Amino acid sequence: MTKRLPCGVDERSARGIAMLKVLEAVAYLGAFILYLTPAIIADMRAREDAFALTIVNVLLGWTIVGWFAALVWARHPVSEKRLSNVARRTRRAIARVTIDAIVARAGHRGLRSRRGVRKQAG
Repeated sequence: MTKRLPCGVDERSARGIAMLKVLEAVAYLGAFILYLTPAIIADMRAREDAFALTIVNVLLGWTIVGWFAALVWARHPVSEKRLSNVARRTRRAIARVTIDAIVARAGHRGLRSRRGVRKQAG
């Protein structure tokens, strides 16, 4: 005969409920690890962009497309040549923007000084 607990549940049912709670916790932990698999892979590969990949995984991983994109990104090899090309293009773009800003400022000053010369002459 099974013993009844104060809450009205017999001991055998209580063990079953406890076991279900443990299995539920294991299932949640497994789902969480599966969800973060792209971030874990990126960290294991010591990628320099692992933090950015983790952010994408956390924010967009709930969509299946976002999760697979993060997984492909984590598995994709990063070569030094590719990184140097990206760095070179970035430096050129920054230089272009800086030069354009300097030229625009010089042109604006040139217009202002020409207007001042015309006012003084007139």
